[in-house]
Amino acid sequence: MASRSRTRSRSRSRSRSRNDYKRGRDHSRSPMSNRRRHEGNREDPVPSKCIGIFGLSLYTSERELEQEFKKFGPMEKVQVVLDGHSGRSRGFAFIYYENVEDATEARNAMSGAEMDGRKIRVDFSITKRPHTPTPGMYMGR
Repeated sequence: MASRSRTRSRSRSRSRSRNDYKRGRDHSRSPMSNRRRHEGNREDPVPSKCIGIFGLSLYTSERELEQEFKKFGPMEKVQVVLDGHSGRSRGFAFIYYENVEDATEARNAMSGAEMDGRKIRVDFSITKRPHTPTPGMYMGR
């Protein structure tokens, strides 16, 4: 039996330009891609009942956030955002207050404060709605 060489040349006979890869696909194929998720901008967000808390420790719980932020007014919901695969915190959370005034007071008082040894940033959410859940795996071609 004759032995074959397993090494192959990795160079291509024809080089491709960047434009060859795009071929008319200049936007997402997702059916949800025409929906905008963000309103306003990060530098000057529009006041809303929902505030985002960023820079959290991975170990900060919803209960701890509720204890720290309930002094500003009644809350509808506290939600720490979790990684879908590991179930661990992604280091940020959202708190929904019953009114904009309480959310504004919490933002002003807590931005730059320290929680679990980490300096947090608190700002109004610029996301209009929760992100559409995905299957958690790459579904591309």
